[in-house]
Amino acid sequence: MSSHDRRAAARCRAWGRGPIILRFEPLEGRQLLTEAQPMADLVSSAFDTLHNLDWGDSFHAVGQIRNQGDAPVTVPFKVEVVASTKPVIGPGAVPLGEVTIPAGLQPGQSVPYDQVFTLPQTPIPGYSGSGSGTIYIETWIDPEGIVPDSNPNNLYGLGQGYDTSVVTITPHQPSQLIGASLGVYPDQTTWGQAISVTAQITNNAQGDAPATRARLVLTPAGATPGGPSDLTIGYLQVPAIPAWQTVNVSQPITLPPGPPPMLAGATQFTLSMIEDADYVANALYPHQATQGLGHDMVNLAIGPGANADLPQGPTPDLAVGDVQAPSVPVSWGQDIQVQADVQNLGQADAGQFQVQFVLTGASGSLDHAIYLGDATVPGLQKGMQQTIVQTIHIPGQLPSGLTLDSLGVGRIAAIVDPDHVVGETNLTNNVAGSNPVTLRVLGTDGTSTVPTAPAPAIIPMTQGTPTPKPAASTPAPNVRLGAKGKPLPLRHHPLPPHRDLTGRIEHKLKIFPGSVTHFVKDFLKKA
Repeated sequence: MSSHDRRAAARCRAWGRGPIILRFEPLEGRQLLTEAQPMADLVSSAFDTLHNLDWGDSFHAVGQIRNQGDAPVTVPFKVEVVASTKPVIGPGAVPLGEVTIPAGLQPGQSVPYDQVFTLPQTPIPGYSGSGSGTIYIETWIDPEGIVPDSNPNNLYGLGQGYDTSVVTITPHQPSQLIGASLGVYPDQTTWGQAISVTAQITNNAQGDAPATRARLVLTPAGATPGGPSDLTIGYLQVPAIPAWQTVNVSQPITLPPGPPPMLAGATQFTLSMIEDADYVANALYPHQATQGLGHDMVNLAIGPGANADLPQGPTPDLAVGDVQAPSVPVSWGQDIQVQADVQNLGQADAGQFQVQFVLTGASGSLDHAIYLGDATVPGLQKGMQQTIVQTIHIPGQLPSGLTLDSLGVGRIAAIVDPDHVVGETNLTNNVAGSNPVTLRVLGTDGTSTVPTAPAPAIIPMTQGTPTPKPAASTPAPNVRLGAKGKPLPLRHHPLPPHRDLTGRIEHKLKIFPGSVTHFVKDFLKKA
């Protein structure tokens, strides 16, 4: 009988006599076959943003990633930044972008980041606030799982100050610049002379107005300012004006050496001031003087002067045609590229001029359009043509005074020399419209209208008191300290089962149907 069989037989006999006594040999002195491998443990130790933003606003996301594990990170990884209506990332969160953290983050080491992101143009899914409301800007470390991490439970969801910033949606308050006083000295002069223009401009609304320019326009007496007889003679530099406040500006302006052909023979003029020539305070087009004599208009007499007998030479004749806009549907809040051909059909070279782009209704009417941007042309020789290619931004929010359903048809109008600085005799060919453009809401909040800016809360013309703004500050996160001042490891709840990208971020942009009829009535109409 073999040794193995004898031992088996002995165990059988012993079983009948009582329990078997098992002996365990101690492991001291023996080397275990496997050991725990050191791993990284990534965690967001600080995160903050501005706490008052509006849809479409850009902001800085400032944060810090720490490796509190035992091994270095040998590969680059990403930190995803999302907007959500819930304090923990889940389905419905909207990705805003990513921060790339380079490889080489050592144990105990932290790396900061500061990157600009932009909120969606329209409310995100689940947002219930019609105006003001709360959302959360949050981070997710290494959402693709590239880095071996000893504790994947703290890659997101640690809370405010660590990887979450609470943001209150705060709609931008509108501003309204109006002329309170306009004066000119002398009020009788001749062509080629300098005049001094003094103006008082008031911001008569609840929002701060950025710096802009005020355009000074000459119109022959008897003609209505804002028509084809206008001549721009200069600009006033207008500083930023807080809500309800007033500024005084004064600037010398030199008149042209002689009357342009369009004003030949006229000696009595109305000098008008258009307060926001750059359309930075209000995008509603066109801007015109509306307050009357003594406020944004003043009478001015201009005599012939020394150059009255100079012969009138040939003039430029600028014309625009073949304006091309995207043939595919365009979403509100989207950047698009437009193209316009500009020609000089006259007998003289044209100096520098602007080409302005505005969004109109399907009819192409410039009344109550939306200013989109402009391009500067350094000059154009007679008989020459130049193609202007410009990227413009379709606003995500309509100016106060316009309403629109979720779907409509508009056109992009190109306006050559809108300020009439070139001195043409023919202005009838200075405007052309593009092909029809389908405009739609690329919304995420379930509504069917484009957001509209609040209306200015206009009050009587009195000196007001600016609303004080709180000092900008960045609250420091409450980092917990352990023994000897060392940061304690940050922990959190287990991750939800949706680890794949589709499950954790469900972001479906929806197009809401609407009627494609009478866009001018629905869109380009007064409130």
